Parts: sequence; C-alpha cells; structure tokens
Amino acid sequence: MVREGLPLCDNHAHTNPMIGIGPKELARRFRREGGVFIVIVALLTWSLNLTPGDLESVRKMYDATIESARIINEEGVKSVAVIGLHPAEGYELLRRGWSMKEVKNFMTKGIDLAAEYVRDGKAMGIGEIGRPHWDVPPQVMDFFNELIMYGLGVAKDVGAIVHLHLERNGVTTASSIVDMVRRVGNRPYSVVMHHAQPIAIDTAFTNNVMPSIPMGRKGEFEEAIKHGPGFVVESDFIDDPKRPGAVIPPWTLVRKLRNYVINGVINEDFLHRLCVENIERIYGIEITK
Repeated sequence: MVREGLPLCDNHAHTNPMIGIGPKELARRFRREGGVFIVIVALLTWSLNLTPGDLESVRKMYDATIESARIINEEGVKSVAVIGLHPAEGYELLRRGWSMKEVKNFMTKGIDLAAEYVRDGKAMGIGEIGRPHWDVPPQVMDFFNELIMYGLGVAKDVGAIVHLHLERNGVTTASSIVDMVRRVGNRPYSVVMHHAQPIAIDTAFTNNVMPSIPMGRKGEFEEAIKHGPGFVVESDFIDDPKRPGAVIPPWTLVRKLRNYVINGVINEDFLHRLCVENIERIYGIEITK
C-alpha cells in the first residue's frame, strides 16, 4: 500500500502564458496529480514574442518567469524561478552576424541582470545558461564555456542556483562541468546539469554537481536508478501546443513517479531521496512543509 501525500517534484519546467496553458492551469493539473514542488525556468525570448538581443526583452522574460512561479505558489504548489539566457539566444545572435565580443557583452549583461533578481530575492537561480547541444565549431564551444565560467562566478557571488544546458556526452560532459565548478568554488549541489544522462550520474553527484534526469526519455529513469538516488527528475515541459509530444508535462511526471513506487520499481525511501533530500540540497527549502 502506497501512502497518500508522496513528495512529487519537477526540477525543470517552463510555462508559456502567451500560447500555452499558463502557470495557473499548470499548477492545478500538477497539484491534482499530487505534485508539491516545481522549478520554473525562463524560456527563449522569441517563445514570448520578444526580441533576441534586446535587454529590455530579457527583463520582460525574466519578469514573466517570476510571475509564473508566484502564481503557481498561489495555487498551493511550491515553486521557484530560475532565470537566464539559453545558449540558443547567443547562438542566434552569432548567426545574425553579431561579433563574439558583442554577443559576450550582451550575454554577460543577461547573467548580471539575473543575478540582480536573485540578490533582490525575486528569483532562486540563473539558467538555463550553458553551451549548445548541437554541433558547433570548437571556437564557438570555447566561447560558451567562457560564458559558463562567468555565470558560475556570478552565481557564487550572489548565492544563486545554476541550471546548465549542455550537450549529452556522458562522463565527458559531467567531468568538464565538475572541473569548472571546482575551479569556481560553487556551493555543493547548487549547480544542476539539466537534461543529464544516467551515465553522468556517478561522476556528477559524487563531485557535488546535481544531475537532473528527464522523465520523458524512454528507459532513462530505469537506467538512472541503477546508479542510486544521486539525481533529481525533470519534465522539461515547454508549454507549447504546437509541440505536444516534445516532452512530458509535469503532471505526467508525477503520475509516472507514483506508479514507479506502486509497481515496486523504487520504494518510498528512494523517492524521498530524489524529491526531498536532493531538492532541499539544491534549493535549501523544505519540501514537505
């Protein structure tokens, strides 16, 4: 018999109040299935019909993300906001002919602005910043690595969580991030590897970086649990009705988690590690109160 009130959490999701169901309906569906905590992460500027390369558009995007988290909290689901510029924002500017110097100046301003919101207590973290998961020339990857280092340093200074968007290259990816975090000196488990692969869990978690496993990728949760409870889970919901099958919604994530317990794939202690202990490690908030 599985008890009521299992702690069910989504570590990385987006909501789009312009074209999607928006934060209120998301919260209601999530809560109805037993969800208790969700992290709302900034989208891309153009997902909200805003302008790439425009700092005022970035501010509006951050404000929308923070407002979404506020609405979700009002609906009885704990939520925090993570705001930042996705690497696709920088890559799009390069594609449009901006110089690397111009893009770096803009992207660092976006990180600095996110840090201001964190310092003011409006947001919990910076993200998803990072590097392209698609093929790019080595000099472009080096450029984005410099931005990651900058973002980690700023996050350390203001006590921010960081969600990193990365390529999925297993242990190699995890090792590179562990090295960066070690050099900067971020608080243990304050840096999250968004959309991490199960094979990266051991390298990341044992070195104080938190892997976040996508529940929508077939077989990856089952593979992840073989490594023990050293990770959190995410839906990566994008709230776009034009792409309904791109990722799973948060309410499906919590339903799947509950069914894993009911069917004996994991026990309640394992779930508690994922959705309470590890979430509290990252965000420093109490999930079960």
